[in-house]
Amino acid sequence: MAVDTATGDALAARHTLATGGWIARKSESFRHLPPPAVDVWLGGESEHATLAHEDGWQLATVSGTPPDAVIAQRLDATDPAERATLLAGCDVVEGDEAAAFVWAHRALLRRGLRLAIGAGESFVRLDRVALCRVEAPLLVLDVAEGAHCVLHEAHALAHAAATVQNLHVHIRLARGARLQHLRHVPAAADGQIAHHVHVTLAEDAHYAQALLAVGGRYHLQRHVVRLEGARAAARIDGVLLASGQDAIEQQVLSHHRAAHTRSGAEVLALAADASRVVGNAWTQIAERCDEADARQKLVGIPVSGHPRLVLRPHLEIHHDQVQAAHGATVGSLPEEAIFFARQRGLDASAAKALILTGMARAALSRGVDDEALPDMLRLDAALADAVGSHLAIGEDAHG
Repeated sequence: MAVDTATGDALAARHTLATGGWIARKSESFRHLPPPAVDVWLGGESEHATLAHEDGWQLATVSGTPPDAVIAQRLDATDPAERATLLAGCDVVEGDEAAAFVWAHRALLRRGLRLAIGAGESFVRLDRVALCRVEAPLLVLDVAEGAHCVLHEAHALAHAAATVQNLHVHIRLARGARLQHLRHVPAAADGQIAHHVHVTLAEDAHYAQALLAVGGRYHLQRHVVRLEGARAAARIDGVLLASGQDAIEQQVLSHHRAAHTRSGAEVLALAADASRVVGNAWTQIAERCDEADARQKLVGIPVSGHPRLVLRPHLEIHHDQVQAAHGATVGSLPEEAIFFARQRGLDASAAKALILTGMARAALSRGVDDEALPDMLRLDAALADAVGSHLAIGEDAHG
């Protein structure tokens, strides 16, 4: 019996994994927090056909967005023609240390969402609920020339059982396009999550992401940014909250490929108890990238207990006429600020929550001005809840 191209593509992905192997423990990008074995991400046969008629994405636009500004395609990856449309432009990059995640994703992919953002100003909210125990969601976003968009991508879990999620997001910004991307990704204590965000920027395009990532037995947020056009600019700011036995890593890999490009990466890791957090920033500036500018700032703060914090800034520069700076700091909560908060009647927990929320909000707002956004797109409520839960777990663990 002939095998259709969609099934053949999934089988070929499994064959690639079987012959090429999983991510090696000595892999430079993953050596401080190795991902779970390939079988975790592929799941069992019972997961393969589960909920193939749904993609889990709920799309809403904010009042003021033109009705034709956002065009959505919900595509079935088990249909050969729709799979080809869904994966168009989502190529596997040769030499990518995370390529095995891509093949695992292709093997399990069942549905995906493509969004086309038209010219003008638009405000979009995407909510996603995990639909099954092991899944491989896909989001592809094309932003038209000159378009300005604010996207709030919020994730939630539909059930208490452990969820394995290998999400891939592909974002392409045309000339002069601007995207502000707010992402809220909480994980269950036993959740195993890997999110891969690929961003490609044309000339004069601007991308800014504010990420709030919370919890998880294994939680990877990997961002690969390609600045292909002159004067393109990208900035990614992440706040990572880990407590108990959580293990979270954020990777920001920026590739400068044109003159006058700018990139920024900032990670604020707030870790408690016996958790592990890795902040990993790597920037490459190629030849002929005159006046490129790259900045990295990684900060880790042990909130309580004895967490493990690893901060890894790295610059690879192949051109002379550039500006670049990087730094990594492991510090402590500002005792003076906590003292003054206590003097104003707050108990120790409330004082600490106030300070942590302020630090996290400041880190996120350096790339995205949250205060200027419509209420349904802001991260304020999620941030307050995340910090409160983070502190409560830490205090419970210490009695």
